Amino acid sequence: MDAMADYLIKIEDFPKILETLLKEKVVDKIIGAETRIDKKTEKEDRFTVQPKLYEKPEDIKGFPLTNLISYGYARTDSASKYLHKSVEGAMKEKVALIARPCDTRALIELAKIRQVNLDNLFIIAFEDRGMVINVSRQMRSYKDIDPTKVVKEKIGDKGLILQFDDGKTKEIDLPIAENCSRCTKKIPVVADLGISDLGIPIDSDEIILKVYSDKGNEVLEKSKIKTKAIPDDVKKSHMDKIKEIKENAIAKRAKDLEEWGNLSQEEKMAKLQGCTMCNTCIRGCPVCYCVDCILQKKRKEKIINKETYQLTRIAHVADRCIECGNCDNNCPQHLPLSLYFQSLNEVFKEKFKYSSGESVDDIPFRSGKAIAEMELEKS
Repeated sequence: MDAMADYLIKIEDFPKILETLLKEKVVDKIIGAETRIDKKTEKEDRFTVQPKLYEKPEDIKGFPLTNLISYGYARTDSASKYLHKSVEGAMKEKVALIARPCDTRALIELAKIRQVNLDNLFIIAFEDRGMVINVSRQMRSYKDIDPTKVVKEKIGDKGLILQFDDGKTKEIDLPIAENCSRCTKKIPVVADLGISDLGIPIDSDEIILKVYSDKGNEVLEKSKIKTKAIPDDVKKSHMDKIKEIKENAIAKRAKDLEEWGNLSQEEKMAKLQGCTMCNTCIRGCPVCYCVDCILQKKRKEKIINKETYQLTRIAHVADRCIECGNCDNNCPQHLPLSLYFQSLNEVFKEKFKYSSGESVDDIPFRSGKAIAEMELEKS
């Protein structure tokens, strides 16, 4: 997706864009974010981000932008899932959301099955390196770091970079999720505005803002925030970083999928043995949309085993999988679910020339229309 324009803006000005969306009645609601408050200590846990629905501009006091870019929403939450489940897919009202590239692909797939209304959405999308998961829990092993002193975060080349209130920084060995490291789709497929910190040093108080639509440009102008042209050296650093990240992801994807492909079917099936049918993968999947899930019903009735449970789920959503990794990231048994789906997506691309989540005009190859067209071509 190509941008119409790009600028540098102050990170602290980002909430003004959100306020403008509500003040100008561009949208009725915004799916934003907030950091969790630990119930025991009553202190902010900046490493755990959860969705928050904004309806009044005065409620937007700030926004955990660097947190959301680095960590994403906690556990099974995602912007696209929250939109579909909690805001009725924007069917009856206009909704803005801050989305990762995989969220934008999920919106495309949900629109194909009429679960969301793209016309009612205002999308602010990240250019995505990936996200570090379960940071709050992992931080407990770093006894020399006071989490209350952290004021900013950024994903670096070797791990998570933290900035402290005294201006010092520290890079710790918390890499992005395995699924994210194999993802080659770092750019949103649909958006009005975009945000990126790629190529921007952590000690900068600026972030890149990209305009993708006339509607996005109009909101930016009405927000009256100060924009600045991106210097050539910053733009080069940004573009070089995107290229580097994508090339590394392509290489890792090829390596991991080759190793996966060399396993026998028996070995692959053995990796499903740890499944406890806990439903976490279903709860986290942004393109699972059934109100009454047949797998949950069969599990409760004890008429399905763990292998059939996973194989049925894979068959149900395989051609809609947008490779967000939510199933894999949240699986308590650490099943290699993203490898199952990514390997299938490669086959679908090669055999059917089909990639999910790229365009609402793409016809899923298992649909009645696609099958009818294939039969017509044969005759």
